[in-house]
Amino acid sequence: MLTLEEFQLRLDVNASTVQAWIEEGWLLPQREQAGFAFSELDVARARLIRDLKDEIGVNDEGIGIVLNLIDQVHGLRSVLRELLHAGAGRPPGP
Repeated sequence: MLTLEEFQLRLDVNASTVQAWIEEGWLLPQREQAGFAFSELDVARARLIRDLKDEIGVNDEGIGIVLNLIDQVHGLRSVLRELLHAGAGRPPGP
């Protein structure tokens, strides 16, 4: 886990940018007594946000939509994986 300062240094972003991303719900770091704690998943997501904004030119509304769609895909993949594992123990149907 990374502190806010470590996260900022690693991604070369300022605190107000990180705070805005948290307020938008784009980043969901863990809250601890000393402040926020960021995971490697948060780092990857922040890199994606930065690339969408800076490299591709996606506006803030679009970023929210893209992140929502990515989250849905990951959720569906998890459900599909569970179904496949559950179905693996059953005999094949007719």
